[in-house]
Amino acid sequence: MLTVVGDPKRIDRAIKRLHGGLEGVPARGVRLTWRGGELRTTIHWVRDDAFWWAVEPRHQRDALVLGHAPDPPARRESITCEINLPRAGADRKVAGIVAADDAGALYLAHSGRLSKSGFREFLADGVWRSVQWPDGEETEALIIAPFGSPRLTRLLGRFVDSVRRFKEGGTPASQPTLCVEPSVHGSAGAACDRSLVDLSLHEELSKRGLFGGTLDLFSLRGERPQPLFALIADNQPEELALAVGSLSLAAARGGADVRPILVAPAELAERDGALGSLPFACVRYRWRGARAVFDGLDDALA
Repeated sequence: MLTVVGDPKRIDRAIKRLHGGLEGVPARGVRLTWRGGELRTTIHWVRDDAFWWAVEPRHQRDALVLGHAPDPPARRESITCEINLPRAGADRKVAGIVAADDAGALYLAHSGRLSKSGFREFLADGVWRSVQWPDGEETEALIIAPFGSPRLTRLLGRFVDSVRRFKEGGTPASQPTLCVEPSVHGSAGAACDRSLVDLSLHEELSKRGLFGGTLDLFSLRGERPQPLFALIADNQPEELALAVGSLSLAAARGGADVRPILVAPAELAERDGALGSLPFACVRYRWRGARAVFDGLDDALA
């Protein structure tokens, strides 16, 4: 289980990693406005992920201020959301959380409380994990990103977009439903990466016209077999065994009507030669920046 960090030194280290890990083009002297206040500061625009960010020191906390921005920032911008992180101690009154796993990795998390209720249900496919507070109480939190992730900016941008759509009354984003559910015991960092691989895979399948509807995004049209995917993101034996076993069972049940496909990190496939001997296709993926790119997808679908 993740634990909420209250130690000032660890929180300070997390904030420094946040500054160092986030990308963006600075825009100086921008006037930020929100309900009941405003400030003038430097923000950092991330064009590819359509948002801007700024870290503003406040009394006893740091505020990660965020705004949806598909276009370059103007001289005046509205804040989409704000994640407050206490500099010392653990405070359930603010939404921002610095959490740590058993290995000591630090995560940026959010309580899920916004200005209106229902965000937990809206973002049901997010990475929600139980966190334990210093006083022993357990609550659920949305894990936004590991502070040390090379994909920190992309993951934060997805959070901003989710908050924007929620506040505007939009619908949850369509995410592909892979045939194997991820293990809840896997690391939160791997679960964050899984969401990005899911998104990239969905985009690639969409380009090929290989999904059949909102309920079953991976159904092929016509007489071709239906592809069933299992995604490995954690490189752990438990996840690999679950994926291979589930695909084998699906193939035995579905026969010629299904096409099982394993999606695995390229480094795992290269390290474990047994994956090449499986009775179904193995698609490898690598990271290109914050995007997963796939090798062998067309052959697996042929």
